[in-house]
Amino acid sequence: MITKLFNPRKKLVWLLLNIFSAVILYSQDQQKITGLVLDQNGIPLAGASIVIKGTTQGTSTDFDGNFILNAPLDATTLTASYIGYANAEVPISNSPITIKLQEDSSQLEEVVVVGYGTQNKSDVVNAVATTDIEKAILTPTADVNEMLRGRIAGLQVDVGGGTLRPGGTSNIIFRGQGSIEGSVSAIYVVDGIIRDGGIEDIDSDDIESMEFLKDASAQAIYGSRGANGVVLITTKRGKSGKVSVNYHGFVSSKSIERNFDVYNGQEFAQLRREAARSNIADGTYPNEEDIFSELELASIANNEFINWEDELVKNGYVNSQSVSVSGGTEFTKVFGSVNYFKEEGIIPTSNYTRKTLRLNVDQKISDKFSVNFDLNILNDDTERAANVNVITTSPLGRAYDEDGNLTQFPSGEELSAVNPIWNLREQDNDEKGNDYVINVTPIWQITKDLQYQLKTNLTRRTSERGQYQSSLSSAGDDVNGIARIDNSLTESYLIENILTYDKAFNENNRLNLTFVQSSQENKYSRTFTEGQGFTNESLSYDGISNAVGNVTVERDKNQQRLASFMTRARYNLNNKYLLTATARADGASVNSQDNKWSFNPAASFAWKIHNEGFLEDVNSVQELKFRASYGSLVNDLGRAYTSLFTADGQNYTFDGESFSGYSPSVILPNTDLKFERITTLNLGLDFSLFNRILTGNVDYYDARTTDLLLRRGVPSITGYQYTFFNAGELQNTGIELNLTANIINNDNFRWSVSTNWSKNKNKLLELYNDGDNNPITTDDSYGYYVGQPVGVIYQYEFDGIWQEGEDFANAPQANPESALPQENLRPGDIKIKDTNGVDDNGNETGIPDGKITLEDRVYKNSNPEWFGSFSTTIEYKGFDLFVDFYAVEGTTKVNPFLSDFNNGGTLSGKLNGVKVDYYTPENPSTSFPRPDFDSTPLYLNALAVTDASYLRLRTVSLGYTLPSAITSDLSLEQIRFYVTGTNLFTNTDYIGYSPEVNIRNTFSNADTGYPDARSFTFGLRVKF
Repeated sequence: MITKLFNPRKKLVWLLLNIFSAVILYSQDQQKITGLVLDQNGIPLAGASIVIKGTTQGTSTDFDGNFILNAPLDATTLTASYIGYANAEVPISNSPITIKLQEDSSQLEEVVVVGYGTQNKSDVVNAVATTDIEKAILTPTADVNEMLRGRIAGLQVDVGGGTLRPGGTSNIIFRGQGSIEGSVSAIYVVDGIIRDGGIEDIDSDDIESMEFLKDASAQAIYGSRGANGVVLITTKRGKSGKVSVNYHGFVSSKSIERNFDVYNGQEFAQLRREAARSNIADGTYPNEEDIFSELELASIANNEFINWEDELVKNGYVNSQSVSVSGGTEFTKVFGSVNYFKEEGIIPTSNYTRKTLRLNVDQKISDKFSVNFDLNILNDDTERAANVNVITTSPLGRAYDEDGNLTQFPSGEELSAVNPIWNLREQDNDEKGNDYVINVTPIWQITKDLQYQLKTNLTRRTSERGQYQSSLSSAGDDVNGIARIDNSLTESYLIENILTYDKAFNENNRLNLTFVQSSQENKYSRTFTEGQGFTNESLSYDGISNAVGNVTVERDKNQQRLASFMTRARYNLNNKYLLTATARADGASVNSQDNKWSFNPAASFAWKIHNEGFLEDVNSVQELKFRASYGSLVNDLGRAYTSLFTADGQNYTFDGESFSGYSPSVILPNTDLKFERITTLNLGLDFSLFNRILTGNVDYYDARTTDLLLRRGVPSITGYQYTFFNAGELQNTGIELNLTANIINNDNFRWSVSTNWSKNKNKLLELYNDGDNNPITTDDSYGYYVGQPVGVIYQYEFDGIWQEGEDFANAPQANPESALPQENLRPGDIKIKDTNGVDDNGNETGIPDGKITLEDRVYKNSNPEWFGSFSTTIEYKGFDLFVDFYAVEGTTKVNPFLSDFNNGGTLSGKLNGVKVDYYTPENPSTSFPRPDFDSTPLYLNALAVTDASYLRLRTVSLGYTLPSAITSDLSLEQIRFYVTGTNLFTNTDYIGYSPEVNIRNTFSNADTGYPDARSFTFGLRVKF
């Protein structure tokens, strides 16, 4: 495989050497031209384009605005261009040329994508945010979402579960969680096409821009699909002129990041002694032979222990190579790219390889007709992390025997914990995927002001996941091996008819109308097969057809159809007053028969205050724009058939014979199920001050979700477990702030700082009524609590550790009327705070009542009080430095390291775990309880509720761009080197690999968490 990879690279290097040689020979018949490009104020323009008129031969200016260009002897004229400036033509001379470009007001305005079209940024009336792609892609990851952490105000990236593993994908949440049981994830619109699913097939080097629609008025153009936020991704396209070839490659080294220690061999042995001792009446230690195996005793005596982290955890590596070609003529423009991305994870068997191909073609057929064609192909291969117990496996014993062979049981005793390296060797968990996305968009410019587009899309994704656990693994030993094959197919078809009317009646009146008719169909099918019992295991899961034991086959299939009609009107009056009104009707097959259609209206207004006469002479204000929007969008459950009676296949035996039948699913259908509705008010202010030295915006929003999609249990006698229904109200309010200060901007030195800050408050306002029409305020079964946020932690309050000499007899925990009375309360037990009581009528009093009951539980918010980032960029000559901090404050989590048996949190001495200062009679700790071999300390979950706030130095990147004098001699436009450090430092009190994600359950193969990593990256960019 390595040979296959290197041979093409050798050929590429050989080709480049020949090209360079030809360029050097050719340059002997050319003249060297030098010069400087300035703006109208005499400030150098870095990155300005210099082209020999009538050719595609050219170069770009360096940081100081200088350029060097080899030109044919008969060349006479240069053309200089820069975004926001009018083109300039100057004659070629032997002496250095100085070119001054003048601002072009028609080009200076930044254009942003707003969905179904673009707008000048100054005309945007909604909460639309953008990000600096060049800074975002400094994060070495294949997941575009993961690059966005801390980049956008109001945007949170959910990296829980296994999203940080190689090949993992994350979700993004805008402005808090607007639903409890419904969908909460934003949608992606790539090159105008709504994606069904993620964006795994997009390489970050192919992205031209990303916009984020955050308020209802901006999202209304996508109706019910966009109720939780919209991410607009525009990929790069070809430009007329010279052919441009870009190369970007980087390699990264990743290492595990943690702020804790595990017990070493002697410490773990003492933990087990203390755990066993706590159950001996006279407080003496048990006999060593009773609690340790013979091999463990030898390990203790010889001080020879196993460091499982050294054995299992390694440095991870990333290798990314990307090449793109762009160019074209007035009629045909082409952008094409290929990307190879490979990541070896820090946990063994967690690897990911991705190969992508993109081709974007814009073909002009005539002055009236054109067509855009996009093709994106992905092939990926994922090895998922197996069951690796790095933390919990005992350090006592031997990982290898005297001959260097793996031991199945490190402690020497059968039925004890299996060697994690052994399990690693005896199981496979692979997944292969193939995706392709095809967009074809014919465009008819009917008149100067009227345009018709037909957007068509076909997306097809296939996946095959194979798992095998051999007869020697801890999971497959009792059934002689387990094989699983999981095949899935996802297909999406989209057709949109778009009619746009854009008319400037005069300089004071402009109208833009957009009409859309959309139809989409999504299909999903899955076949899962499991076989047990194999006499020949050499084929792994490929031999599943040879299973001689139980064989199970499952088949899932569903289909969703959507139809929509949308209209949007935008009006600009006097370039001061901007109005937008949007309405979209959506039909979806997921809801009940009478609730399939929804109406999604929204409106917004903006006032360009800086264009008013009273600010005309105020030179310190370049932009001051007030925005207000209001809209009401619906949100669905995100799963099909919940309003229909469905059944699952069920085999059964009758009269000694096997039959196939069906049984009702666990969900009781609700034939009246409908959408929930999210209504949002947004107020915003955009500003640019002091000659654009200070720019930014501030937004306030209030979003109310009514007719909430909720879950409720039903009596088991019905044969169902629960049902979905509509009731209640949820509120999200918040403030967002973005600021950028361009502190220094002169010929040699540039310095800017940026920050974004977000504060969200989430609250459940109402649930539903009982049979007597009394309001229900608490549902413990599903964690619904009126007055509290979604996902709130409702737990007893930890109040320290009981100490010798305290009044145990009168302790609230010892009260027989407590919910969990501790009659044998003793030193080393967890102390719980008595916070509340109830009167004779069962009403809470807020006064301690001398016993611990359910009313003593307190609420802890798992959502951050605020989060934000601070970054700075410094540029000097060819050097550039980017530093980025990210902070999350006021969030709380239940730490499984401190509470879960499977993660070693119960201090039983059976599993290793995070090293803590636990209680012993000789060490009366006030932080952690006394170990207990036989039982888990009562109220341990209360102790595990901990603050997860943190401050992280997320990115430090230093780059250097070679001067144009060097690159020009090589006939190159740019060569840039950079080194980047990611997740370099984290300040937090949360014990774990990262405060952003809880550790995976070490006894689970599910994606329940993957450690975050510190990485160092070296990258190279070359532009031909």
